[in-house]
Amino acid sequence: MFDAKQEDRNDLAVVPFKFWVDHVENESGGLDAVHWASWGKRGYANWEKSEKVARLVKDAKAMRGRPDAQPCVWDALEPHYNRWKDGLEAVTDGYALEGWAGGISVGQIAKCKSINVFSVEDLAKLTDENIHKLGPDGPKLRATAAAFVASLNGEGAKLAKENARLSAEVERLTKEAEDDRKAMREFMAQHQIEPAPMPADAAGAFASEPVSRPVGRPRKAA
Repeated sequence: MFDAKQEDRNDLAVVPFKFWVDHVENESGGLDAVHWASWGKRGYANWEKSEKVARLVKDAKAMRGRPDAQPCVWDALEPHYNRWKDGLEAVTDGYALEGWAGGISVGQIAKCKSINVFSVEDLAKLTDENIHKLGPDGPKLRATAAAFVASLNGEGAKLAKENARLSAEVERLTKEAEDDRKAMREFMAQHQIEPAPMPADAAGAFASEPVSRPVGRPRKAA
């Protein structure tokens, strides 16, 4: 449910930012597409939240089944999501380019999709007639894709998939940490809470350079 003031819930002041697809490895070693949504609150600067579409749909169904049902985030996002989903390309069978840890960039993925190349297998089989459409790095990229496809049943493919999984996990954790920091800053600003001052002794320790001490035992008093 939309975590805002009552008037926000009544007005459904949700602004969709973007939708995107992430790929997660399943138990059989393939990739499952996971849809995500990002939205903001109308009238709030620098406020953004992201969630899996499946979770938003689940929460919406639970809310709609209650006798005191109220508008929720998915009520505002659903029409925009449906229009976005209708425009998705039909991905061919194979290993999705987004989940491939083969050194392909976002720009190269966009170029591949512009010529209907959606998987690593498609890229490996791209003809000489069309490979130049990917730019000067096209032949090298195709060779890398071909080597990956050839090793799909070997250890190399397992390592590549694991790298892709770990990269996605690191990206997710990094984003969650940044979202938490942003939410804390906004909460403190909204409630006019000043950051806790650093203790004087700690501040002095950071401000001054370490003091060198003489080597050896201290001299005895006369």
